[in-house]
Amino acid sequence: MKKNKIPVCLVLSRESLDAAVADVATLKLRYAAAKAEMELAVAAAQEQHQAALLDLSRQIEAREAAVFIYCQQHRAELFPEKKSVDFLLATVGFRTEPPSVEKNSKKDTWTAVARRLEALEWGAAYVTTPEPEPDKKALLRDRQALTAGQLGQAGIRFEQDEVFYITPRSEVSGTTTLRAA
Repeated sequence: MKKNKIPVCLVLSRESLDAAVADVATLKLRYAAAKAEMELAVAAAQEQHQAALLDLSRQIEAREAAVFIYCQQHRAELFPEKKSVDFLLATVGFRTEPPSVEKNSKKDTWTAVARRLEALEWGAAYVTTPEPEPDKKALLRDRQALTAGQLGQAGIRFEQDEVFYITPRSEVSGTTTLRAA
């Protein structure tokens, strides 16, 4: 799309002020109308494709579930040395997420955890201020040194999940996209 050169607007008199204000008001109304038209077109496009996307999403979920179950049941033979396997169209595997700090109780708040940490002899170093919050980065940094008892006193735990994934190969998806276009 070619950019239009915007003329310089000079306001040098009361009349030019009136004209400039009228131009701004008109442009704002045209902008709002164009934006509303665009949003209607986007909504129509989304509605047009929603059923197909929902169907594809359900098909993906069903097939991913089957692949996951098979991979879990045959993990030792599929992943003897690596946590992933390359197939013709995709890479399948298990990825370990970075560790995170979690509350032991869903009813707990991070502020309550911070207050408990402040009250513990060892815990003040893991609280940020002015609003007391747990310093999750510091806790993660020192996670090897903190004991299960200390974590229990503070009402926190370290969690590290493993995630199953199926990632299409980018060179394949690029070819598919080009053919579809």
